[in-house]
Amino acid sequence: MNDAEILAAFHIRRAHYDTYLEANDIRLYTCPGCGFPSLTTRGEFSICIICFWEDDGQDDNADSILSQLLAEGIKISGPNGNLTLTENRINIGYILETNAELINGEIDFDPARVLKTIAFYKQRRDEIEDRMTGDEPPYDHIWIEWKEVRKDLQMALVVPKS
Repeated sequence: MNDAEILAAFHIRRAHYDTYLEANDIRLYTCPGCGFPSLTTRGEFSICIICFWEDDGQDDNADSILSQLLAEGIKISGPNGNLTLTENRINIGYILETNAELINGEIDFDPARVLKTIAFYKQRRDEIEDRMTGDEPPYDHIWIEWKEVRKDLQMALVVPKS
C-alpha cells in the first residue's frame, strides 16, 4: 500500500468505528491518529494505547491548540513532538499492514472483538503500571514490558483473512 491507500484505509476504519459507537451508544471516541475506538475523551491530551498519539484536539476538521498558538505567533513544541497527525496515521497504517502481511491477515473490522481486545490490553498495561514505583530507569524490564503491550495490541488488531 502507498501513503494515499493507507490514509484512505484510516478514514474507512474510523468511520466504521464511529458509526458503531454512535449506533450502540458507547461512550468512546476513535483516535484521530489510528482510527480505533481507544479514547474516553477527546482533546484532553489522552494518549492512545494503540498508536501513542497524544490527543491535543487536532483532527480533520479542527486545529490543535498548537496551531492556534502558532497563528498567534507563539512557537512551542507539541505533545507529539514534530510528528504530524498525517504522519502518525501513515506510520500506524504501515505497522498494521506489515503485521497483517506477517500472518497473511487483515486489520480487524469486528467492532465488538476490537473493543474487547483493546480493553484486554489496557488492563494488561494498567496492571504493569500498578507495579511501577516511578523510580525505574527507562531501560528497566518493567518499561520494556509496558512498551511490549502496545506492540502486542497492534498485532492483536490483525486477524486471519476470512
